[in-house]
This record gives sequence, C-alpha cells and structure tokens, in this order.
Amino acid sequence: MAAINAGDWRFLLPGVLMTPFAIYRLMRMFEFQKKGLGAHQLSFWEKHFFVSSVVIALAHGLFVMQAMLTTDHVFIISLAVGLCLAQMVGVVARNFASASLVNAQALAMGVPSAIGWWMHPDPWFGVTAIFFVPFFLSAKSLAAGIRNLLDGQREATATIRRVAIRDSLTGVYNRKGFYERLSEERQRPERGHYIAALVDIDHFKAVNDSYGHSIGDALLIQIALRLSEIENETLTVARLAGDEFAILARSHHPQQSMERICKSVTDCFIDLFNCRGIYLPVTASIGAASAETLDADNSVIICADLAVYEAKEKGGAGFKIYHDDMQDRFERREILRRDLRQAVAANELFLVYQPIGNLRSGAISSCESLMRWRHPSLGLISPDEFIPIAESADIVGELTRWAIETAVSECIQWPNEIGVSVNLSARDLRRRDIVNTVFDVLIRHGLAPQRLILEMTETALAEEPLMTRQVLHGLRSLGVQIALDDFGTGYANFSYLIDYDFDKLKLDRSLINQISDGKRARTLIAGLARTAHDLGLTIVAEGVETRKQLEPLRELGSIDRIQGWLLSRPIAGSDAIRAYLADPFFDPNTISESDHDEEADRSVHA
Repeated sequence: MAAINAGDWRFLLPGVLMTPFAIYRLMRMFEFQKKGLGAHQLSFWEKHFFVSSVVIALAHGLFVMQAMLTTDHVFIISLAVGLCLAQMVGVVARNFASASLVNAQALAMGVPSAIGWWMHPDPWFGVTAIFFVPFFLSAKSLAAGIRNLLDGQREATATIRRVAIRDSLTGVYNRKGFYERLSEERQRPERGHYIAALVDIDHFKAVNDSYGHSIGDALLIQIALRLSEIENETLTVARLAGDEFAILARSHHPQQSMERICKSVTDCFIDLFNCRGIYLPVTASIGAASAETLDADNSVIICADLAVYEAKEKGGAGFKIYHDDMQDRFERREILRRDLRQAVAANELFLVYQPIGNLRSGAISSCESLMRWRHPSLGLISPDEFIPIAESADIVGELTRWAIETAVSECIQWPNEIGVSVNLSARDLRRRDIVNTVFDVLIRHGLAPQRLILEMTETALAEEPLMTRQVLHGLRSLGVQIALDDFGTGYANFSYLIDYDFDKLKLDRSLINQISDGKRARTLIAGLARTAHDLGLTIVAEGVETRKQLEPLRELGSIDRIQGWLLSRPIAGSDAIRAYLADPFFDPNTISESDHDEEADRSVHA
C-alpha cells in the first residue's frame, strides 16, 4: 500500500526482509502443533523463533524510519506508525511469557522508529515522538503483568490439582490421583510388568471405636509415611479408602518384586505405631498382582483385590499373591451371592439340629439349629462359605429371620422342656428390628421365650458395642436366653462376661480337643468353668466326639452340658429330630462313638 501510494518500490524492502522469516516461523509453528517436539528439540526451536521474531519486528521499525525519512505522505506515515504500534500490542499479547523476547522486539521496532522521528525535517515530529516513548516502555510492564497474572493462575491451578489428586490427611495420592497415574502409566513405553499391591488395615474400625478418630487419623498418617519409604522402585503410593492403601510399581521380574514389596509392606507393621502417646500393634492384609499391560478396566487392581480377600479369609496379618484359582473362587462366590438372594423363596435352605445334653442327668436340654443350603447345581454349600457371603451382601438379616421362624415353628412340636438355639451374626446385632422379629415369631407360634436361645460370638460383639448392648438388652427383656458361642477362640475376652448378661457360655471345640492331651488344658477349662459358674452361667462343652474327651469333662464336675458327635450328629428333617426327642435321654456312663454310626447315615455333616 505504501509503495503504490508513494510510487516508490523501495517501500517493499522491509516486506522482503520480513517475508522469508515469517514463512519459516509459520512452518515451524505448524510443525510444532502437528507433531510436537521432544525435549532436545525445544531449545533449538526456541532460538530460531526468537531470531525470526526479532527480524520481523526490526522490519516494522525500518518501515517507520523509511516513511519518516523518505516521504511527507500523511497516509504512508500514519500507515507505518499505526502498523508498528499495533504490532507492538501483538508482541505483548503473543510473547508475554518471554521477557527477553518482548524487550528485544520492542527495541527492534522502537530504535529505528525513534531514529526516523527525530531525523524528520519537521522538529515537531521529534517532539511528538516523546509521547510514544511511554507506550514502548509500558509494553515491558504490560507483558510482565500478564505473565505474573497467568503464573498466579497456573500456580492456583496446580494447587487445586494437587488438592484434587492428593489425600488431604496423609498427603499421598487419593483414589482419583491413583487412577490418573494408572492412565499416565498406560501411555508410557513398556518398562517391564506393572505391579499393583493393595494394603487393607486389619481391625482399623476397632481403633476408631476404642480410641477415637483422631488416633485413627494419626495411625493412617504414620502408615502412609512408612509405605512411602519402602521401595526405590515404588512409583505411586495412594490411599484409596478409609483404611485401604495401594502401591503401583514397575519391574522386569514381577514375581520376585511382588514378594519383595509385600514383605516390605509387612515389615512396616512390625514396630508399634506411636499415635499421640498410644502405642498400637497393627497388622494388614496385603494382596498383589502383576500385568504386562494396563487395560482400561484396570484388571490388575481387581486381581490384587481378590488376593487381599484371600489374605483376609486366612485371618489377615499376611499377604497373598494373585493366581488364577482366586478368579475361580471369586466367580463361585459371585454365583453364590446371586443365588443366595433367592434361596429362601426357592426352599433351598433347611435346618439341621444338634442335640445338647445335660452331663449329669443325661437329659437333652436343647438343640442347636444349624443352617444348610442345598444349591440346585453346586450341591450342599457349607455355612462357613455362604454366611460370610450373606453378610457382605447384606442379606444375612433375611436368613436370620427365616432361621428363627423355622426353628421356633419346629421347637413348638418338641417336648416342653427342650429348647432351640439360633445363631446371630454381627450384622444382626446391629439391627434393632431383630428384637421385633423375635417378639413377633414368639407371639405367633406361642413358644415360651425361655425355650429360645440366641447364640453369638465374641467377634460379633466386638463390632458396634453400643448398638450391640442396646439390642441385647431388648432381647433379654423378651425373656429369651443369650449364649456366648465359641469362647476360647480369638482373645477369649473376659470383659464380655462382665459387660453382658449371658445365660450360657459355650467352650469352643479347640479347647475341648486338647483336654485329653494334658493337665494344662484341664486346668484352664476348670478355671473358665469356675469363673462362669460364679457369674451364674451354664457351661456347654462343644465338639465332644470321643470318650477320651468326655471323661475328663465329667471328672471336672463343673461342665453342665455337652454337644458333639459323641452325643449326636446333626439331625436333618422334622420327623427325624422329633423321633430322636421322643426319648430325650442318654447315658453318660455308656455312650460311645459307635452309638451314632447308623444315625450319621441319615444326618447332615456338621
């Protein structure tokens, strides 16, 4: 436009200078946007961009100087000055991130422009140029302001992102951050197998219940700190849930690395945790799995979770490494979980009854009802397998209601002096409606409350102690009897005998099995029995199977009842149990293991 209006083709020279650099810079920009650049290419690319930008800015400055020195044409001068000022605004908008580039471009445009203004024949042009000096100087300040503003926004964004992906309590990654790291790892080149280890703290709820959440939080912080320090090859440590942590690692030797990581995690729990002056012994259940690639379903995490489940099934305080059999067992559990919901309606559940006899009089005093499940395709399922599934699926309450209803309706057909016992789970003791259920069943069937015995284990009592106490108080008010089952396993906590008003104490078969082996077991059982009698409890010995076990129990003189195969195996069917109870006595002096072989053929294995 300047060349046409002035008729002077020398005005094309700044454009000629600018054009190859502009074309080169555009080509590199398109290349950058399309392909991206590696770290080693960025420095080279930035130097070329810097030089091209400065040359283009210099061409604009030379255009202003040329307009000032070679023509008085108002349009051309206005065109040159306006274009230069507009370009300077563009420099600030585009290149504010680089202070050196903004300064270099401002000088490249400003110096030739200033020379042209001051050398113009009309001195007023030089005076007017003074007013443009602040504009060029402010470019640097404006660019710095934008840069600082965006730096602040970037830092704020980074802070928000850290908060979003970091656990606020422990500082390690949270679930969102952990799965983002999985996604990032999925995009990286292969560097060996991926290893995922899940760490589930054993009995963490008991810590919160006993010491409060502040101690529980302090414990989690220390666990996270120890886990973060265990392995150089550890890529990520995360807290996925309240008491569940995860570790993600890479290794070319996955089996050895999984075992090493699991052992290192186990070592983290050897020393006591000092939580605000309270020293806590803590264990964890650990599961690990490996995979060559990370798929979108994160199956390596699912496999590690299956391994954790197996570790917990074995009692916790250890680790398991995933293998294919775990998947088979998981699929079986899922089938059972699905079908168990329909088992009651489909009449697949049934009760068997194991008599409990008075060791002194030989009279049968009650029968314990034991739940069984005959699956249509998998056959007989042990309660040890399906009751935990029912608890995890939150349908154990339905099974308990069915068991109470069935046992009471059967017991009403027995002699009046014989009762029936039903087992309650931990979840039953956390439901107030269990009291209403028992009351409703007793009223409808007309069973005397004292003929119903409700059994529970120490483990069930340990969960939600306040709620458990309220539920047991409600059950006691109905007049039913309460029995503490499996005493002698776990911690055999005597405080339960003080805190709860039990009627019966059932000694676990693990104690009874040892009574024929030596004096120590007899002394212990005798002490337990004396203590229980002093508290007004009836003592029942479970798992009595041989005369070698029976005789020491009789000699102690403090065992009230026995239960086990020596007396009777569990009896299936209403007709069979009624026939057995038609003559509800046994002779403690002559009873032997062979007395019930024929009966065992029609019974269901305990």
